[in-house]
Amino acid sequence: MFTFFFSKNNKFSAKPVLCCIITAFLLIATNVESLYAQAKLSVQGIVKKSNGVALEDGEYSITFNIYAKDGSPAGILWFETISDVEVIGGIYSVILGGNGKVLDLPFDQDYELGVKIGSSELLPRIDLTSAPYALSLRGSSNQFPSSGQVLADSMLINGGIKVNSGVLAKGGAPGVNGANKAGYAFSGNNGDNDSGLFSTADGKAALYSNNTEILSVTPGTATVSGILNTSNVDIINNGSVKYNGLGDWRLVETDYFDSDAEDWKVYGPAFGQWFGWNNPSQVGGAPRIDLGNFIGNILLPADNEHVLKKEFNTSNTWGSFTQIKVRFRYFFIDSWDFGGGDRAWAAFSTNVSGTGLRVGWQTMYQMLNTGNDKFNWNTAPTTFVAQASFLGRNDWCDNWMDVEMTGKAAGSNFWVFIGAGIDHGGVTDERFGVGAVEVYVR
Repeated sequence: MFTFFFSKNNKFSAKPVLCCIITAFLLIATNVESLYAQAKLSVQGIVKKSNGVALEDGEYSITFNIYAKDGSPAGILWFETISDVEVIGGIYSVILGGNGKVLDLPFDQDYELGVKIGSSELLPRIDLTSAPYALSLRGSSNQFPSSGQVLADSMLINGGIKVNSGVLAKGGAPGVNGANKAGYAFSGNNGDNDSGLFSTADGKAALYSNNTEILSVTPGTATVSGILNTSNVDIINNGSVKYNGLGDWRLVETDYFDSDAEDWKVYGPAFGQWFGWNNPSQVGGAPRIDLGNFIGNILLPADNEHVLKKEFNTSNTWGSFTQIKVRFRYFFIDSWDFGGGDRAWAAFSTNVSGTGLRVGWQTMYQMLNTGNDKFNWNTAPTTFVAQASFLGRNDWCDNWMDVEMTGKAAGSNFWVFIGAGIDHGGVTDERFGVGAVEVYVR
């Protein structure tokens, strides 16, 4: 409430007898697009003549101007003219921002109100003051000193909440029933606050449902706890992929022998055996040799009667699967002879002794020699034939074959055997090698 004197010449006195103002901000829910349509300011005042008598009853046109208290920015920041203000006993009461004029000031600084009747604005201007409990938002922290939830009207900004500079929440997993009060929780059916977005570690964000992490994201990595369905393709957290519900092979282990023999071992034959497929006595580690471009590193047993063996343990490593597939490159070196019954072979087994051995691949192979009728290069020059031998004798054509064998999964581990049945020509005449092993499951 504020009071002005009204002089005889209809000019307002610059010195009020009584100056008291009561103002309040009212947030009134309205179905209006603009956020500022929510703000309204209630103003009451009293105007008296210079002799102390109240202004005559009637309707007056009054303009209300709002200025920055410190003069920055200068001039009128907002105004509203109300043409039919009713004055009774010198007292009037108006609501600013409620007559189609949007009260769009941010109210982030101190303001003062000027009241204009006729051609002159009354002086002094009146400071806009706070409602008592609104003082909790003043100061550098802008924090409510009270407790409990802060609710926003659902009509704000088409049903959402707008935060100018982001929101900071605690890190860490939610805890059962939201015990940690961390992150951004969603209101569930039971209001348990343990479903939402949480930062569980530095550089990590995670989605939780019922206190269970279902999606985590770190720089360069996204991890899903279940199945990530992308239309016709399902990406499962054990590394498998399904297309239209059908599982596909997934590569789970590779042995390219770039630095060592990748745990492959060599086993020799027992007494009376032709080759060592069922001998559990290890001869030594598998020797590795680099044959350069296009061939790379291969394992080359010292004796052609030796067998290469390796155990693949799938426990807690590859996830669930029902089938296994092993691919590798088999090298035929020097004078393999079809007539002598030379054979290349590979097999699965349940253990190093060859129990339950199942041959998954075998073939006869005949090498070609420049000195007899087994060789037929048509008009190929001798230099080309010599280059076809990458190891051993240059008068025989070495070769390789890409092999693939599949089998039903057998427990949590299995052995792979790779060997040769050769007619004892000796390592200077007949050898085998193995390179680029890949293991798949589905």
